[in-house]
Amino acid sequence: MKMKVHRLCIVLLAALAFAATGCDRNNDFTAPAFIHLDAIQLEMPTENPITTEDGFYTADIVAARVLLRYPGLSTLDTLGLFELPFTAPVLFNGVPEFIEVYPAIEQSGSSRALIPYFYKSIHLTDRTLKAGDTLNLGTLTTTYLATNDVMRYELFEPTEGSIIFDSVVIWEPHAAADACSGEGYGRVHVTPSQASVTFSIDEQFILDTVEKALYLELDSRSDLLYSVNLKSAYTEGGAEETREVMRIRPSEKWVHLYVNLGTTFKWFNKNPKFRITFTALNIDGTEGDVRIDNVRLISAHTTSI
Repeated sequence: MKMKVHRLCIVLLAALAFAATGCDRNNDFTAPAFIHLDAIQLEMPTENPITTEDGFYTADIVAARVLLRYPGLSTLDTLGLFELPFTAPVLFNGVPEFIEVYPAIEQSGSSRALIPYFYKSIHLTDRTLKAGDTLNLGTLTTTYLATNDVMRYELFEPTEGSIIFDSVVIWEPHAAADACSGEGYGRVHVTPSQASVTFSIDEQFILDTVEKALYLELDSRSDLLYSVNLKSAYTEGGAEETREVMRIRPSEKWVHLYVNLGTTFKWFNKNPKFRITFTALNIDGTEGDVRIDNVRLISAHTTSI
């Protein structure tokens, strides 16, 4: 009996020692500060705007990548990539040299990957992080990087004929209630007897360097499934062929899309000349419209995103 009591005492002493050690570790715990961000909006720059027409600055910024630099350190602390809105902990107490916020988008397609895009990062200084408190950044604003090459755009404003699309696209110039933004939009009508209808950007483009990323941006509201296609030749002087880049599902509301053309462009042996086409797919033999607005073809060096 005495032996059992002795063993019990040893166990109790060991448990008390472990508990005391755990308390010491808890005393070393530092409460984090927090950064909160509601949203990031795209706005027209006040100096040297790319265009002042309605609709150019439509966007869907859904996430942000956040980095910080602390006093006395040359390296950056990558806080992470977060969907908006978010509140993230920061293990720093004081005033960082700066906070850098990179706007990110959801790349259209099957992967739905979140990636930083061709938008200017937001540089914040004189912001204090205090342990246990939240630094609320509210809603920030950005614009396109000045290094972008906006190869072509069509906002369907304000004239009554498309600058770049073929005649299959019907211009609706005075339809503000139905447009994504501004006064007009483009429409492609499909009848029940038409299995598919193809419409195109009626220009051939040339990408000046293979080191650039290539994206098509557009606002879409469609009754039918339709595809975005890239048309080129595998070799210079060869016969053109068309490859489907992605399919866009029907949507009752306007959605902003970011279509990565770069992978398909590389498949064509990086032939610098290419065209962009679209195909409405009337699988069920119904009648409907494909509506598009604020179309932009943008390229930029991949280091910028």
